[in-house]
Amino acid sequence: MLLGSRLDACLAEDAAAVGAPAARILAAVAAAAAAIAATIARDGPDGGEALAAAARRHLGAALRDAAVAAVAWRDREAPEPGAPGAPLALALTALEGADALADNMPAGTIFALRPAAGPGPGAAFLAPGRVQVAAGFAAYGPRTLLALTGGAGVRIFALDPREDAFRLVRDGVRLPAESPRYAIDAAQGRHWEAPVRAFAEDCARGADGPRGRDFAHAWCGSLVAGAQRILSRGGLHVCPADARRGRAEGHVRLVHEAAPLALLMEAAGGAATDGRGTPVLDLSPAGLHGRTPFAFGSAGEVDCLAKYHDGRRHAAGRSPLFAPRGLLRA
Repeated sequence: MLLGSRLDACLAEDAAAVGAPAARILAAVAAAAAAIAATIARDGPDGGEALAAAARRHLGAALRDAAVAAVAWRDREAPEPGAPGAPLALALTALEGADALADNMPAGTIFALRPAAGPGPGAAFLAPGRVQVAAGFAAYGPRTLLALTGGAGVRIFALDPREDAFRLVRDGVRLPAESPRYAIDAAQGRHWEAPVRAFAEDCARGADGPRGRDFAHAWCGSLVAGAQRILSRGGLHVCPADARRGRAEGHVRLVHEAAPLALLMEAAGGAATDGRGTPVLDLSPAGLHGRTPFAFGSAGEVDCLAKYHDGRRHAAGRSPLFAPRGLLRA
């Protein structure tokens, strides 16, 4: 149980669990997140690549003295070597979903700490996500939120711009086992595998479908926005594999996006899988930029999707909405 409401007090207490080096790195990331939020507020949400570049600069400056063994940036081909002998490496997405800011939706920074291991700076990032020491995201929207986990619980902080400090707003976040909310990019329905189409059709049919519940659908292309919504209300966010070129194995980066968010979901009592039942945290990356299908959120909803893949539920093709000649045909 945390006694303080300020982020620095929380990290000081967390140091006993995740270690002092991890707490220092997390504090540096939080400081960078505050600077990124200030840049977005000053320059506006339409900066796109300029905002992403500013986010990388803020993070690089904040991490300069944080003793990180290596940093694997999402948009760089190879990890960047850091402090020799440092115990931890950092996977970092500087600004995910930047285009969503122009639509008044959150974008964010996603990060995860891993034990430094093996020869060279890249070895730390090729182990399954289960080895992660801590993970989280900063969401930049109407207010700046910071979600953190050391694997044993999830805490959410909000940035107080008057004091330039993060304050604890939710401790011990727990997801409901079931929630009638789901998010999936329905515009791509004609490309999905049959089990995913069947699942989406049943959700669209609501109380008239086999699941017997009315479902609310809300899609945003930003993973951070989806994760923030899940931690607030529960539900399910799905990024399936599909038939488009290069997406047969999914499109979410395993090391930089799926594994950090999966650690948060499991720590909050939820689940995160490849959509077919395999936990994301058990997946071994094929490479630094390997990808995966991704489903995360309330455990009961994640499991329900998996049932469509293993044959427990499967009846695709009933709805014209997702049929090859349906409403969403290119």
